[in-house]
Amino acid sequence: MGASTKYNVRLTSQQRDELQQIARNGYQSAKKILHARILLMADLAHPEGNWTDQQIAQALSVHPNTVARIRKLFATEGEALALNRKVRENPPIPKKIAGTKAEKLLALCADEPPAGHDYWSLSLLVSELEKRGLVDSICRETVRQVLKRHGVVLSRKKRQG
Repeated sequence: MGASTKYNVRLTSQQRDELQQIARNGYQSAKKILHARILLMADLAHPEGNWTDQQIAQALSVHPNTVARIRKLFATEGEALALNRKVRENPPIPKKIAGTKAEKLLALCADEPPAGHDYWSLSLLVSELEKRGLVDSICRETVRQVLKRHGVVLSRKKRQG
């Protein structure tokens, strides 16, 4: 038994009008428009609907599992969850360098490099941040991104002292 027969999509005329508006106006996210088109094509209650998962997948250039998943979401959870992206349960990982730590990094870049070094390199900044206890561990790329965000360019010229 395929997913298309297990989870049937039957739209009311109001739901169909809303989905057609979403699919046509182009002001929504691409995924929302795609999901609206999938539901419109899968609708059993409309003569233009009732496509199989394979037909919908081929017409919209998506995997048949995507079509089956959208059908299932609509049948079990409703229209809102079938159209919109899932909200994250866990917040994203907090930035290792933000706020006062970023200010300290920028101040460090303005200071003289340690003895034996002519300029600050990313690796040198990483080791200095770890030595000063600002971070437990951090990669060079993270430091580079923070510097870029604040418009800091590391110069390879000798500092005039």
